Amino acid sequence: MSEFDEQSDDSAGKLSTRTRGFLQRLYRDPRYLLLGRIERFGRDLISFVEGCTMVSATGEVRGQALINSEYQMGGRPDGERPYDEESLVDYYLSQQGEKSAPLEEEDLAALRDESWQYYVRRNFAFLLEEFGRARDDAEHNLTIWNLVDQSEISDEVKWSYLRWWPWIERDRAIAQALSCLSEGQGDAAATELYRAQRSIEQYGERHAAEYAGEGEEGRSLCEHMGQHISGLVDILREDEELPLSMEEQLDEALSRGDDQQVERLRKEMIRRAVGEGE
Repeated sequence: MSEFDEQSDDSAGKLSTRTRGFLQRLYRDPRYLLLGRIERFGRDLISFVEGCTMVSATGEVRGQALINSEYQMGGRPDGERPYDEESLVDYYLSQQGEKSAPLEEEDLAALRDESWQYYVRRNFAFLLEEFGRARDDAEHNLTIWNLVDQSEISDEVKWSYLRWWPWIERDRAIAQALSCLSEGQGDAAATELYRAQRSIEQYGERHAAEYAGEGEEGRSLCEHMGQHISGLVDILREDEELPLSMEEQLDEALSRGDDQQVERLRKEMIRRAVGEGE
């Protein structure tokens, strides 16, 4: 076996060709070529090639270069431990607790760099069908989102981060849903995707003015994220036997005027919510 032979988790081989093709289209970034997952000196690594633009000292573009790179599968992708913590997020959480984070410009730049690393590894994790890893990396960047949201920086700078919430939430929900499906939890997978669709739609409505100020790209961001989830749902319903979520069943029962079914579904949803909270 070559050191660049891909390894995937237990969910590998259980996805349909269409589901796998969907993930390839959504998460293959042309700036990065995934070589595979390797082990070196006891470390679990992702090997990839990164395309970089070569710029002269005067700012002129001199050409393109390909650089071989590696990310760790666990911890911070580049393997660094800022302030002896696993990541900058862990450091800021340990320092700030629940208080508003007094982030400075250099802090924001460092968090942006870290979020990019987790974003790139998240894409690789989807391609490797390591959905737990993809979910964790999305949740890491959602934590960065929360740190920025709670900070006292200007609204303009803050929005440059907060605008990306629908993208991160899409990835978190897809990763969680696929992880649930691999464990035979179809109801949980359907619920994740349905709730993410609704949350992204509502986020777009709450921030319609901010997105409108960005032109067509901003106005269409939430719509595109919702469409991606809808497209995956259609495939999973046909190929992976994804059921309707309880919320969708409730919507259908309400539209039919089926009061008995509405009452049954509401009671079941309450029962599950209480059970999850225990």
